This record gives sequence, C-alpha cells and structure tokens, in this order.
Amino acid sequence: MPRFADLLVEEVRRKREELARVIGGEGDLRNYYGELLRRVWLSDLSQDKVDGRVYGVDSSCDDIDVVGGGSILISRAIALSVGGNEVRKLRLDAFFPRDIRDQEELKRLMREHLEHLAGLEAVERGAETVLIDGSLYARMTHVLREINIDGYEDFMFEYIETYAGFLREALKRNVAVVGVSKDSRSTVLKEELLMLKLRELVASLEPSVRETVLGLFGEIKRRPREALEGLRHLLKSGVSMEVYELFRNATSGAPDSKIIFSAGLGRGLSLPLQLSIEKVSARVFELVLSDSHEKLLGLLERVFPATRDKLGDSFQEKASRMIEALKSYPPIAVTYVVLEQGDDPIRVDVALKGKYPTRGESHFLEAIPEEMLKGLKSIAGLYAGPRSYNVLLLEADKRVRTTHDTMEMYHRLIMQELKTLVMHSRSDRRFFYP
Repeated sequence: MPRFADLLVEEVRRKREELARVIGGEGDLRNYYGELLRRVWLSDLSQDKVDGRVYGVDSSCDDIDVVGGGSILISRAIALSVGGNEVRKLRLDAFFPRDIRDQEELKRLMREHLEHLAGLEAVERGAETVLIDGSLYARMTHVLREINIDGYEDFMFEYIETYAGFLREALKRNVAVVGVSKDSRSTVLKEELLMLKLRELVASLEPSVRETVLGLFGEIKRRPREALEGLRHLLKSGVSMEVYELFRNATSGAPDSKIIFSAGLGRGLSLPLQLSIEKVSARVFELVLSDSHEKLLGLLERVFPATRDKLGDSFQEKASRMIEALKSYPPIAVTYVVLEQGDDPIRVDVALKGKYPTRGESHFLEAIPEEMLKGLKSIAGLYAGPRSYNVLLLEADKRVRTTHDTMEMYHRLIMQELKTLVMHSRSDRRFFYP
C-alpha cells in the first residue's frame, strides 16, 4: 500500500460529511437556488465569427533570488490578436524583499499592471475587443496599502492610474474590455438572488423590523455569527424560519459557479449584474469615494506614511490623481455564461460606458448592454470545448508563461550585459558565467 494511504482512508471516513458538502451537494443547491436562477437565466447565447481585432491578454512573472537576499523580478505580458499579432511587455525589477507577503503582492500587481499596459497598446492599435484573464471588478477593489519594499511603497498609485487610463481610453474608442474568469470563487450572484428572495419574505413585516432584517443581511458576510444572533431575537417579531434559513444559506461558502452548475440550467447566461465601486478598503480604513477630497487625502496619508515621507510636498498631488482615478472607474456588468451543457460556468466582466437601468431595487440590468453583447459574441466564438474554454486566452497563456529554461536564459543575458557574475542564493544555487 502506498505510504500514508491508510491515514488518508481514515481521514475520508472521519470527514465524510464535510467532503460530501463540498464535492456533492448538487441536490440541495438545485432545490434551493434552481427556481431563483431560472428567474434570471437567459438561454439565447449567440455565436459569431471572431475577426483579428479581438485581443487576448495574459501575463506571467518569475524571480531570480540572488546571493545576499536580493531578488530580480522579471514580469511579462502579451496581448495576442486572433490574427496572430502580438503586443509584448517586459519589465525587470531588482530589490531586497523584507517579507514574502509583500513580494508576492508586488508580483501579482506587477503582472496585472503589465496586462493593462499591453491592453492599452492593443486598443491604440485598433482592437475592438480586449479579453483579460481574470475579473475586472476585482482589480478595482484591491486593498490599498503600502508595499514594504524600498522603492515600491507607492506602486499602488501607478497601478490604479494605469488601470483607470486603460479603461477610459478603451471606452472612449468603443472597445469592449472583457474579464474572463474560469475558476471564480465569487458570490455576487448568489448574494443578489438571496436579497431578492429576502425582500419578498419581509415585504409584509413592520417597516422597522423589515429594515432591521435587511440591515442584518448586509452584515452577514463580515459578521455572520452576530447577524444570525440578531436575527434570532427577531423571530418573535413575525420573522419566519424561512428567513433564518435564507441567512444560513448566505453563510455557506458555495460560490456562484457551484450553484449554477448544480441547477443544471443548460447553455445560456445569467442576467447581468451592474456593479459600481463606491468605496475601497485602505488597510484598516474605508475610503468612501463620495467623501470630501480633504478627508480622503487625510486617510491616504495615514495609509501611506512611508510614501508621504518619500514624496514630501508632491504626495498630495499624486494622491489626488489616484483619488480621481478611483472615481473614474466605470460600472462593471457581471454575468455567468455556460457555453455547453454540463460545462463549468465562466464569469464574464465587461466595462460599461455608463450606468444602465436596473430591475427595481436589484442590481440586475433590464437588458444586456451593447458592449456586453460584443464581448459575449467573442467569448462564444472562441470556445472550443470544456478544455479549451477560450482558445485565444489559452494561446496567450502558452506564449507568455515563463519556464525554467527561459529564466536560466534571462539569467545569462543579465550577466552578459552587466559583465559580472550573478550568483543564485544558497537555496537555489546554480552557477552560470557571463
């Protein structure tokens, strides 16, 4: 018997219910969410031929750890058109990382930053649709914080200004910017469906009780225990056990993709949700973008103390530009697409030219905007089965991904240009000579 197999069997038997909840659970989820999803599910998903003005954007990065604790980070991005045209970006950064968390954060932001630069150049070259691997909305809501690496404390400022500029230029030229997420853990659709049902369940309650219940639901993600405890106290005020069950479902970790897959609705898409950025987290603070400019500047000074000291009198100017960039972020339409019966749902984010009418008090759009239709046609046209959910993005990933051999070649090139020996750190010791 393979080593540790006996212990694995013991663990599976001990945690059978936990595994069933995560791996299975389709029946329970179908029963609870099936009808709710059918209210917002559209089966009409057109497929069209995709021309060369559609670009797919992806990135990668890797680092060379050098003796003495330094790191050389090499980041790459590509915007690849259907016709094979390439926009290439590469950036090299050298620094002494203080801790792994900041190093990994910088690597993630740097990859996305280069994607925005590549996407912007594709727009300037005449792209009509730009597909990006990942969520557009998630990039708008990154937690604002200093990166504790010398010379990169204020990198978030550059990131936000570039991203806002890319989206602004694309929308100005009527280019559809589309985020495509294959493995999404998002719960925005589930939360909106539950809110719709909750409003129906509490419609007959006293106004004060109704508002209290809705307020508690707004806290369910951040403080689930307190929200459930507060709801228990309202059960004597006419609140039904069905409401309590709804709250319990809201605390479940099942993402949107899981409930859609379990519902088995077939090929189609969900009615898009319209999301806007109204506030962002800045370390322990929240920047509410409708607050006064002076208040926002004051909070940013507290969040970026090292950057303030580094920039001196120019800090307020740079912080002001970042605030304006945050405020300029467009609304984002979010939908889930199933391109083939039994396939995993794909989350699709599309930048909108402006705000569109929604259904009642919900965030569901009344109709699908033109810019989203353009993006959806490209996604449907580039689909080649469950293993090739988007052939353009998969090819971009293949071309931009760094390999061990690539990094060793880069290492040699750096030494040749510098005319000096660059030694790997002891944990990754290899010897190459210029």
